[in-house]
Amino acid sequence: MSFEMLKSILDAAPGIASLCLFHVMGEPTLYPRLTDAVAYASKSGLDVCVTTNGNRMDVHLMDALYAAGVKEIIISLQTPDENSFNLRGAKGLTFSSYAANVTLLARTFLMDGLTMAHPEARLTVSFLSSPLRRLIIPVASSVSIADTSAALARYLSHWAEAVLKDSPHEGRLRDVNKEIKRARAYKKNSIHLAKNLFFTTRIAGDWRKPDGEKVVGARIGYCPGIVDNFGILYNGDYVFCCADYDGATTTANFNDMAIMDYLNSGLVQETVRAFRRFSVINPYCRRCLGDKSFLNSIVKQVGSILYFKVAGRLH
Repeated sequence: MSFEMLKSILDAAPGIASLCLFHVMGEPTLYPRLTDAVAYASKSGLDVCVTTNGNRMDVHLMDALYAAGVKEIIISLQTPDENSFNLRGAKGLTFSSYAANVTLLARTFLMDGLTMAHPEARLTVSFLSSPLRRLIIPVASSVSIADTSAALARYLSHWAEAVLKDSPHEGRLRDVNKEIKRARAYKKNSIHLAKNLFFTTRIAGDWRKPDGEKVVGARIGYCPGIVDNFGILYNGDYVFCCADYDGATTTANFNDMAIMDYLNSGLVQETVRAFRRFSVINPYCRRCLGDKSFLNSIVKQVGSILYFKVAGRLH
């Protein structure tokens, strides 16, 4: 996205949006003017969050983003060990080097100098779990990331020790492990490690289906997508799905239609009203919330309501 378009979007966003996230299934640290973008959004009165896989993030960039006004950096660790990391197909990157960098970032965040300079800054390390994989809902049976709450607890405890041990916050380990024991693989969890440093977990999903794959479409279900947020792609196309990186839900472009006009448009409003009735009317959403077989599709539709409206709340 050109920086001029980015500024125009951010100028129009206050009063409409309260939070700006610099990604739609993309890696924001690839953007050459990321710190400038964060600073501009922050000065516009928006809270700013950057979600990154952490590979290109280093201590200097992290500090620069906080100095620019970012409120939260989320590192999508997702795959907490070597076996699950291999699922990502990362080329030229070993799990050991990746894990060492994530650990360094978390430990650096806890340094007194950084937290004192940016007292409202928050760092979150995000993990995945796959408790329902044997039902192929919501992920393929070959994907295994913390299938059980016990496995999730082992991962979280290992990472908590790596971050906190031999640090000024090592005394927090006992309380942190108590929180970890209460975490469950079938819901979202938030673990408070130390001042403004958190682990979060969520269930892995396969919401997006490849084109051409036969799917039993959803008729009921829920998605917080356009109900709570919308996206603008690099070329200005509006999208209302956090997984829509190529514009499948696009009906307008920022260069041709103001944000409020887009949000008030018939298709968007109809989709929002339908989701609030737990009805799915948009063809893209029906495919996303559907599945390969009738039974799996039914379970996934009901599961979307239970997960996003009940179990999906952070505890």
